[in-house]
Amino acid sequence: MNSTGNPFVDLAESTFAFYDRFDATPQVESASRNLLEEVNEFIEAAREGNNRTHIAEEAADVIVTTLGLCQASRIGIDELIKQIYAVIDKNNAKTHETHVYVDGKIRRK
Repeated sequence: MNSTGNPFVDLAESTFAFYDRFDATPQVESASRNLLEEVNEFIEAAREGNNRTHIAEEAADVIVTTLGLCQASRIGIDELIKQIYAVIDKNNAKTHETHVYVDGKIRRK
């Protein structure tokens, strides 16, 4: 597989190819379980907080398993990227006039 120069696209293509290589089609239930397991491992690593490489590794695992759940839900790379940009636009539109940081989350005023 050739690099596109876009790490997210490369990771998505690699993840989708990974399942294809094993002739496996992720299913929503198993992909959901895998994602929850990886999220818990990520949280545990972040709470320990003493190994940045391990935290980043677990974060990457969360992204990969999220892509697996997207594949199980028949969400393609292009559709996912479109929604990523929609979230970016939405976040960029939030200001101190419209939102406030409360209890660890940016919330509408």
